[in-house]
Amino acid sequence: MNVDLSATWQEASRVTLRGRIAVVIDVLRATSTIVTAIQSGAREVIPVETPEDARLAAQKTGAYGAVLGGERGGLKIEGFDFGNSPYEYTPHSVGGKAVIMTTTNGTRAFAAAREADITVAAALLNIGSVANVLLHEGRDVAVICAGTEGRVSLDDLYCAGALIERIVTPGSDWVLNDGAKLAVHWYGSNTGTSFDVLASCAHGRRLAELGFHRDVEYCSGMDTVTEVPVLKGRSLVSR
Repeated sequence: MNVDLSATWQEASRVTLRGRIAVVIDVLRATSTIVTAIQSGAREVIPVETPEDARLAAQKTGAYGAVLGGERGGLKIEGFDFGNSPYEYTPHSVGGKAVIMTTTNGTRAFAAAREADITVAAALLNIGSVANVLLHEGRDVAVICAGTEGRVSLDDLYCAGALIERIVTPGSDWVLNDGAKLAVHWYGSNTGTSFDVLASCAHGRRLAELGFHRDVEYCSGMDTVTEVPVLKGRSLVSR
């Protein structure tokens, strides 16, 4: 079986995904927030590409039980209910509701994954549960890192490497592309904590400058959430 990694969502849009399970990673912060929202009882998270798409989806979903979340430039979009901080997505704020979300990079990665047979959202928070799903499915894997505005994000690559290391065990028959091998090497070469790594990455430093230091710390937590959001139609729901 194969593990192919795309370092950005733009790269993934040029890859054939049919027959594969796609794993979307935007550890700072979209997939971490999506995982948290589903864990908090949101009935679905609908990832869309633009704020206009989000507002239109809210109209179609109906005002009752739908909230808008997302960011541009790391900050909450004007008129939206929430930004992209996982701390905003509590059981009180999103329990039983549809969350319509648009982010600069992460939600676009789900659009790039639309041809995959199965698509799941992964973060450090739920990495063990995602690994178990991949091992259970036993099919080729396409790891899609969101990246940052078309460039590689080391935080995403770190999360991808941690995930791949969990499924590629000694004696297994997984075949990794160069991107997947690079992710495993990057993950294995770091001797500090996951927070040290994420905080030192360009995206982590940027979030800290914007006042989201706590978000970086939260997103660094490993195996703290058991939910694996899976894409059903246009919605991410609890698996």
